[in-house]
Amino acid sequence: MDKYFKPSLVGAAVATMLASGIAFNVSAADNYEVYGVIALQAAYRDYDAGNKETDDKLGGSQLNNESRIGFRGEKDFKNIESTFIWQIEAGYVDPSFSDPGSELGARDTFVGFKHDSYGTVRLGRVLSPLYELVDWPASNPGLGDVYDWGGAIGGTKHQDRASNTIRWDTPTFADSLSFNLAYGMAGKDGAQKGDGKDYWIGAAAHYKVSVFQFDLAYEGNRDVAKESTEWDNDAYLFGVQGWFDNGLSFYAQYKMMEAKPVAGDKEKQNAYSAGLAYTTGDWQFKLGYAKNDELKVGGSKLKGSDDDVLSVQALYFVDPSAVLYARARTLDFGNSYNGRWKSADYDEYSVGVEYYF
Repeated sequence: MDKYFKPSLVGAAVATMLASGIAFNVSAADNYEVYGVIALQAAYRDYDAGNKETDDKLGGSQLNNESRIGFRGEKDFKNIESTFIWQIEAGYVDPSFSDPGSELGARDTFVGFKHDSYGTVRLGRVLSPLYELVDWPASNPGLGDVYDWGGAIGGTKHQDRASNTIRWDTPTFADSLSFNLAYGMAGKDGAQKGDGKDYWIGAAAHYKVSVFQFDLAYEGNRDVAKESTEWDNDAYLFGVQGWFDNGLSFYAQYKMMEAKPVAGDKEKQNAYSAGLAYTTGDWQFKLGYAKNDELKVGGSKLKGSDDDVLSVQALYFVDPSAVLYARARTLDFGNSYNGRWKSADYDEYSVGVEYYF
């Protein structure tokens, strides 16, 4: 029997409590919810790879289903002053022009505690502090191909969501200043799966004054095994956001990235993103631009390694929880350099609907 059933310490404790007649009270008033988004997009891409056969193969129309579902809740335990929090969230059903990633737990999935005195501590799969700023606001509308997962620098420039992570978000001090700190075992193909020794640390600070918010962030990835060597990466981010009473809002970010391989030359690449939005009534109009500068290897720039994207979007709120949008964007990936990640240039036109519940 032993070889079939080996209870954990927690399981053994629960079994003992049940045997002793202690009752577990599951109240209907416990705070938990099912949430998610229904998101469908119809997109058309017109590629410019310099070859009509390739353009026809890559381009065309596609329906993207980025719907997802999650479960989250919190509980005030009898003998603990802090509030216990938890969340498990699935990935997109069918990410844009990619393979499905809808496994439960693919997005933010964690357990933790929160309290007014120290803020929130989470353990599990969460966003890195720097990437949270890259993801929003600086990759919208449709700037992620360049500013998020784009670029040509070696190693791991920064995490996005990372498992095996502990993250602390402080309270907001004096209604102005807050911090995020995180540490994790890095890499989807690295230490998270028990392979390699890579790890990462990250931090961010946010300061609000009047209608502005200033953001600073840092992330360091260490011992990243890629491309037949190991890399140490550092990324620094500076940003500002603003919201005005007349309906205008904006953001601007600058990101500096460095990569040091055990074998080979040091690499550097900078990137920036900016956006301007105008909201009037139930309408919002948005313009965004992002660029990766040319990659430097050993101090020399590699021609054709820069990328940029320009995007415009019109969005209509049919309800506070639902929007319709139309978007057009043009992307240039500097095709004179075949770097680590490159796509042919393309223009994209799309319409979509998103309903949040």
